[in-house]
Amino acid sequence: MGRGRLIRIGSAALLVLAVAAASAWLGLEGPAPRDDVMRWLTLLGGSTSALVAAGLLVSSLPRREAVIAILAGAVVLRAGALAAPVSLSDDIERYVWDGAVLANGMDPYAHYPEDLVGAGPGLDEARLERLNSPRYYTIYPPLAQAAFGAAALTEPTLDGALALRVIFAAFDVLAVWALLGLLARLRRAPGWALLYAWCPLVYWEVAAGGHTEALMTPLLLLGVNAALDGEAPKAAVFVALAASAKLTALVAGPLIVIYLAHRVGLGRALASLALGAAAFALGFAPFASETLIPHLRESAMLFSGRFSFNAPVYYALRDSMGYVEGLRPDVDWMVMPALAAATLLWLALMAFVQDGSRRRFVAGLAFSFLGLLLLARVAHPWYLLPALALGVAARSPTLALASVLLPLSYLRYEPFDREEPMVLALQFVPILITLLVEGAVRLLARSPATTRVDAPDAEASRPRGASCSVSATEGA
Repeated sequence: MGRGRLIRIGSAALLVLAVAAASAWLGLEGPAPRDDVMRWLTLLGGSTSALVAAGLLVSSLPRREAVIAILAGAVVLRAGALAAPVSLSDDIERYVWDGAVLANGMDPYAHYPEDLVGAGPGLDEARLERLNSPRYYTIYPPLAQAAFGAAALTEPTLDGALALRVIFAAFDVLAVWALLGLLARLRRAPGWALLYAWCPLVYWEVAAGGHTEALMTPLLLLGVNAALDGEAPKAAVFVALAASAKLTALVAGPLIVIYLAHRVGLGRALASLALGAAAFALGFAPFASETLIPHLRESAMLFSGRFSFNAPVYYALRDSMGYVEGLRPDVDWMVMPALAAATLLWLALMAFVQDGSRRRFVAGLAFSFLGLLLLARVAHPWYLLPALALGVAARSPTLALASVLLPLSYLRYEPFDREEPMVLALQFVPILITLLVEGAVRLLARSPATTRVDAPDAEASRPRGASCSVSATEGA
């Protein structure tokens, strides 16, 4: 190994270690991120700049060394974020509660949290008070529940929330590994994985925040890899497992069936769909009861009808209909059906433009998840994770830009303490403009014949570092 290469590796390592140390310092010193959002955003900005420089160094390494560096950096960055307190979201408190219910041998789908206070270790009044939904049945699917229960078993030796964040961080490193495999199948350089592996939004939301997207994303990527390899049953099972971690993974189902129909034939694709459906249903078998589906439906309806956050299209439609909080009648009875119809049309469009090519398949999946986020009533930053991982493989500038802008949504907590139209505009106007331009370019571009069905892609271009400035002219 030459001296120049050693200098590049050493410099990149120092930059990554400095970012991880800064993340840990923020967690150990001063106010929590939610109490001083500007301080946290400043850290993210500095981290992004340092990691762009480190990414430029790593992306110039030979493939094997680059892969090792990317994975090692991903581990270090997530370890640094684990030192931060959970503050930007309190979802993990419900995860830990559900885990304690499961660890005590009870069904988390059968009871309101407040009905189980004192029913066993970890189910105390103090923990209940930290939940944002004590009168909601859980909506988290079986594989997520298994992770919650595993974390609960570490108590009281280890705090359940910390144990769960460690599990999430480990799964997210698996997502980086799976993404590297996806890039290899698309004949793209491993350096593109930096846009996910070293993205500050990703490692903060996974390791510091703790969200089930960390469980879903690697399983979804493994399913996509299996589909690209023509292994239809394996693809179906992986996607079913992804949906058992978070239900939104079901969005990928139609496009995977369409791609597999091109790849292995319609009959085998439909047989794999049936296998995946059976695997998904089997996960709920231990919790089967006459109340399971009604309770899941009740919580889904309550969630979709009560909460809203950082939702550009929802707010625009609602305000255009004259809604003023506290002054004008609620218009959700018109808005929500319109959003549901728009979401279905968007997913249908992503299916319609499929042509059997690998790259259009992966891009279609990425934009399906992005559309789901943009058209939702709740658009938390961590919802971007599966779209970003797939978007990296598709070399989407829109998804890369979104990973930089969506952290601004936390300004709602501090200093504004409300949804600010300016903050929404700063995030979504650039994202929507970029999406329109990129979408037009991709739809107009003809996929090369070598990308169709099972032929390997010919191009293996290398990114120019870990910045978000990726090409929008690449064919889907």
